Amino acid sequence: MLPLADDAGDYLANVRALEAAGAELLAVPGGGDEALVLLGAIAAVTDGIKLGVQTNVPAALEAIARGRVVIGTPASERWIDMELPPTRSAWVEAVANHEAAGMTGVMVPWDPRLIDLLRNPEPDDRSDLLMSTG
Repeated sequence: MLPLADDAGDYLANVRALEAAGAELLAVPGGGDEALVLLGAIAAVTDGIKLGVQTNVPAALEAIARGRVVIGTPASERWIDMELPPTRSAWVEAVANHEAAGMTGVMVPWDPRLIDLLRNPEPDDRSDLLMSTG
């Protein structure tokens, strides 16, 4: 989960960037009012990413999320927690190894490098940087 930022706009911009980069699930820790407020804000600015939470949510919040709330871990899915690997090649290798072992996906803590790793998993293709620098 993303750590709370001093600026709500920055926080929600990071959420949208994660979704655009291809993240499948964004977990909201805890189950109190703060988690529900975060979930509502995230649901309002995203379209397709699953929203993970550990507790039931009110019907109004479920409606805002348009059926994307995932409570706990579904029995049909296997997610594994791991630290974000230090290099792009280690990221690709770790994800491939976990997929080969039958995992649905990996859960990693927030790191600013995560968006780049999701958008650009191949270690040699950095044309996006060349385009941005001219």
